[in-house]
Amino acid sequence: MTPGITALLVMAFCVVLFVTNVIPSVLAACIGCILMVIFNVCSFDVAFSGFSNSIVILMFAALIVGDAMFNTGTAQLIGRQVVRFSHNSQRVFLLVMCVVAGVLSMFLANTAVIAAFLPIIDSVCRVSDNMKRRDLTQPLALASMFGGACTLIGCTPQLTANAILLSMSDMEMEMFTLFGPGVCILVVFILYVQFVGLKLGKRIWGDRPEADMDIDPEIAKAAVVEQYDKKKIIIMMVIVVLMIVSYVGAWISTTMTAVLAAVLCLLTGCTNVTSVRKNMNWDTVIFLAACLGLSEGLNASGAGDLISEFMSPLVTSVSSPFFTFAILVFMSLFISNFITNSAAIIIVLPVALPICSAFGYNPMAFCLGITYAASFASSTPLAASQIAMTLVAGYKFSDYFRYTFPLAIITFICILIFVPIFFPLVLA
Repeated sequence: MTPGITALLVMAFCVVLFVTNVIPSVLAACIGCILMVIFNVCSFDVAFSGFSNSIVILMFAALIVGDAMFNTGTAQLIGRQVVRFSHNSQRVFLLVMCVVAGVLSMFLANTAVIAAFLPIIDSVCRVSDNMKRRDLTQPLALASMFGGACTLIGCTPQLTANAILLSMSDMEMEMFTLFGPGVCILVVFILYVQFVGLKLGKRIWGDRPEADMDIDPEIAKAAVVEQYDKKKIIIMMVIVVLMIVSYVGAWISTTMTAVLAAVLCLLTGCTNVTSVRKNMNWDTVIFLAACLGLSEGLNASGAGDLISEFMSPLVTSVSSPFFTFAILVFMSLFISNFITNSAAIIIVLPVALPICSAFGYNPMAFCLGITYAASFASSTPLAASQIAMTLVAGYKFSDYFRYTFPLAIITFICILIFVPIFFPLVLA
């Protein structure tokens, strides 16, 4: 049996584990890397190269900055300003919250942004009859996901996609490669929430009794009361501004910018090693590293060529880059609702890139479409950790599908429209 076929069998085994969820996804991905080595698909250095990959270091550093934002109260301070600006209007609060959460998520971990806003939502709903937890919590998570998909460091899926893209082609995403189509889709999402989502949500959960969020009372109180060190908040804001300016200016690499920002957070006391060790989302970091290892194994084994040979007749019969693009985007969007979005990307993207190479399609356009689709999947709590975090608001499983199904259709159409506008599907 050739290494390419063995690699595909290992990948198929991992997909089964991802879908059935019999073991945690992070463990399934690590097992996949181990099997790649045991069955001589690739060397140990290749299979576990993801753990030293700059993209994993970038994610690690970004999570440290997010932890510092939360520890210093900077994120909570921003949330309090959103509360004051809304003047007790749920619609205004929802609008401003989605905009702020979307922008913050472009540069901070989505989970950190949600963690900062959840106690604010809980506290506001306790004292205002106009605010309802279910009307606010799911849009918060969705805003962080849509905003996070606008930059390279916003969330894990694009980091995973970028590593696969780089290993299987001569292209890679820059910090703001995703920005153009991403912002357009973010705007559409905010309009959806304002004019469709709010009314739809009230019809779905109606007057169902509100659920008390399982949030530490001290954290909830601190979210609306100024109990933080103002000096550290100022320092944190300066660090974030410098980080964003460096991202935009691109004077040094994106990874180096994130690492320097993380080091400054530690040196200035905005966070500390104990807090990082305790609050770090280790599952995300390890899963990303293992996924990159699986991708490298597939690439080294020649599995990409086998996929291309198998898919070529199908693509030739279609003879339309747009239709091929639509199919792959739909696959990514659908699969991501049942397994983690990064896992969906390592299933779909290695299929798409050999097709692009064989037929002269633009790998960047197809990579972005697949990445957006995976990042925006939200019709089940299984789609992403950000969606799972909203369960504290008392949603039923069916609420997610009923609330987001129209949004999924709109998002799918938006991807098909906006990505080709910014990135042609066929190379010149």
